Amino acid sequence: MLGVFVYILAWIALWVLRHVWWKWTITGQAHLKSRGQAMILAVNHLHWTDTCVLGASLPLSLRPTWLAKAELFANPVAAWWLRAIQVIPVSRGRQGLSALVAAEEALKGGAALIIFVEGHRSAIGGLQEGQGGAVRLAARSGCPIVPIALWGTEAGLRGACLRKPIRVSIGEPYFVPTETSKISQQRMSELTDDLMLRLAALLPERYWGVYRERMERFQFEA
Repeated sequence: MLGVFVYILAWIALWVLRHVWWKWTITGQAHLKSRGQAMILAVNHLHWTDTCVLGASLPLSLRPTWLAKAELFANPVAAWWLRAIQVIPVSRGRQGLSALVAAEEALKGGAALIIFVEGHRSAIGGLQEGQGGAVRLAARSGCPIVPIALWGTEAGLRGACLRKPIRVSIGEPYFVPTETSKISQQRMSELTDDLMLRLAALLPERYWGVYRERMERFQFEA
């Protein structure tokens, strides 16, 4: 209960900062209207502040569940806070399968599940190759994926305090087009690319990263 109270206080504090000082803009909030409907929020990752920005950009009533690397739970205080805000730890290798099971259970319960689809923060200032976790969970659960793009957060907390623009763009939900939860490696790669290109389409061109060539080819063909 204490964790929930602290979460609400943090959300309110960030809401005040967003409206009073920070240049923080959110678009596409209408795509999150369905309360109680399970969904996978697939997000790019530029900086550790992404978690704060994203959490405070979502409706307080949504109370999302998160996937995050298990190493973050090493500190007891951090572990308490992460569990309080409904973070599922993800370990490397076969141990990570338990996190996917927990994520599926959360989705069955109607959770909004946040996944940073690149697996870790970007070291190139733009999109990195996407991982297949979000697509796999969407196929197994039948839940829609909502792509969400963040940018401007790479300037960090100092940049936010200096009023450098922060942008959050929430894309249209979509369902993974597959007839079975068992997906071949090639099909998984295609579906993951589709998700990443949807994210790229929400981002300014300078953040396309490793998807620049594919985005330019797609625009040329269109």
